[in-house]
Amino acid sequence: MIDVRDLTFGYGETPVLTDVDLHVDADETFALMGPNGAGKTTLLKCIAELYEPDDGRVEIAAETVGFAPERPDDALFAASVEEEVAFFARNRDLDVGTRVAAAMEEMNVAHLSDRVPQTLSAGEKRRVSLAAVLSGDPAVVALDEPTSGLDARHVAALGATVQSLDRTVVLATHDADFALRYADRVALLDRGTVLRTGPVDALLADHDVDYASIGIRPPGAIRFARRHGWDDPPLTVTEAAARRDAEESGE
Repeated sequence: MIDVRDLTFGYGETPVLTDVDLHVDADETFALMGPNGAGKTTLLKCIAELYEPDDGRVEIAAETVGFAPERPDDALFAASVEEEVAFFARNRDLDVGTRVAAAMEEMNVAHLSDRVPQTLSAGEKRRVSLAAVLSGDPAVVALDEPTSGLDARHVAALGATVQSLDRTVVLATHDADFALRYADRVALLDRGTVLRTGPVDALLADHDVDYASIGIRPPGAIRFARRHGWDDPPLTVTEAAARRDAEESGE
């Protein structure tokens, strides 16, 4: 679906990405992880065709990529939620009524149609921003730090949304717990290069990766599993606690 080959990008004389190679399969959720300044957002914007690489290329077996920024306020501009969601559908000459209704239903924002986007809560703004992207019917959805500013309830709701999209999803995130729960594979970035890629559960549980050195805090469930010597990590702390209780009770 997505092939990134020898991609190099910089801002002026400042290099940000160097010789990046990456492959994302169709319909998978792929996480880009790393510390601030690793190049996650820049790589995501190259994939979304918002930035043109200085060298190398991005090949996408799809017509459109929808991009949702870290701060929804950066993208919200219309006088109403309905107008906001309609923008991308109209821009692509799609059936606006059909696409807007479908996107608003998918993101559970139909009841907000007459509201001014800037007056919404953080979680509502995030959902409206995603609905606006989905109205354009993209084959690939690119999400920049999608859990930023959200409480646990809204993070869980967002994760359920990501799982239901039935599209290729690429997300840049610091949230290792979110990646473990909802992503299929992950790429670890540091200083503009890809260090490792692999299945998210195996890679985040890999004892050979020095996560502290690249500013990533492993998910709580992984840390819990390491303390108990488990090779197959649970996806959540709740699952980890249940497994521990079962072991202690001899089940």
